[in-house]
Amino acid sequence: MIPAFDTRPSHAHAGLYVSSHPRALISISGEDRASFLQGLLCQDVVGQASGTLRYGFFLNPKARILFDSWIGVLPDRILLSPSLFSPSGEEAFLAHLKKYLFFRTRATIASLTQDFAQASLVGPDAPSLAATLFAEESGMEGLKSLASGGFAFLHPTPGAFDTETGPWIDLWIPSKKAEKILAELSGRVIDRGGQRLDDTGIEVYRVERGIPAVPSELNLGHFPAEAGLDNLAVSYNKGCYVGQEPVTRLKFQGQLSRKLSGVRFSGSTPVEGPLPRPLLAASDGSEAGILTSLVSSPLCGTLVGLAYIKRGQWETGTASVDGEGNRFEVSELPLSPRE
Repeated sequence: MIPAFDTRPSHAHAGLYVSSHPRALISISGEDRASFLQGLLCQDVVGQASGTLRYGFFLNPKARILFDSWIGVLPDRILLSPSLFSPSGEEAFLAHLKKYLFFRTRATIASLTQDFAQASLVGPDAPSLAATLFAEESGMEGLKSLASGGFAFLHPTPGAFDTETGPWIDLWIPSKKAEKILAELSGRVIDRGGQRLDDTGIEVYRVERGIPAVPSELNLGHFPAEAGLDNLAVSYNKGCYVGQEPVTRLKFQGQLSRKLSGVRFSGSTPVEGPLPRPLLAASDGSEAGILTSLVSSPLCGTLVGLAYIKRGQWETGTASVDGEGNRFEVSELPLSPRE
């Protein structure tokens, strides 16, 4: 069934999502923690200052996406927060890290996931709502300490292809204190005119904002540049890392053959089908791309989605048809009501 949720209070004010399938939270400590990660991530970890948050990818040798991760640097450790592809995703992520943890590497890997409850605040009022939870001395940028002992990850607002995604803040609240803190925070969100978001609500919201996610858009089938995330997640000035050569070659020598785009349903009655699914050019039936996410958006007044669209087909307004007979047109991100 196509997800449907009215997210307009979140776009206008704020939305609170208490995750039922949280991201993992991994701590890397030890003297070699930064140099250890430097060879694995396409982001520059060694050059990342304490108190900051960055986004990056763990790639395979062909520069396809294995894992994504938020990267928060503290004085004594580095926090990683990868998305989980499956219930066993954290185990797979830890196994990937440990594969490169050699005998002489002075780094320790520990999972903190079970110690915290995870929630996310989105929308224009999210920063002021989250600020009520910060520790008084938390003057850090991107990565904030909570008075409760947890953390806040303040995502940068330029997203795919520098699209303005708006505020998105991940909260990591100590499990023993989470119920009370989240109940109070929920009340403040509602008082501001915001709303609680469930799994469907957060999915609709992130598609409307044009945010690619694991596993729909970010997976082994794609390069970071195709998702428009190389400016956000890739450093071209650091040393060697797994997948560096194809990433650099695509940046300086090649052209994208496809890129992430928004799509808007333009037919009469939609027909459901599985995802991902191919899109064909409405003009001649040639291959146009692949539809990766699809939601029903009261904000936009129709079905909207994300798709990887081929060069020559990605101009705004270009029409395509899926295998179910649904007709779509390419739309700019973020997805919004027609004027």
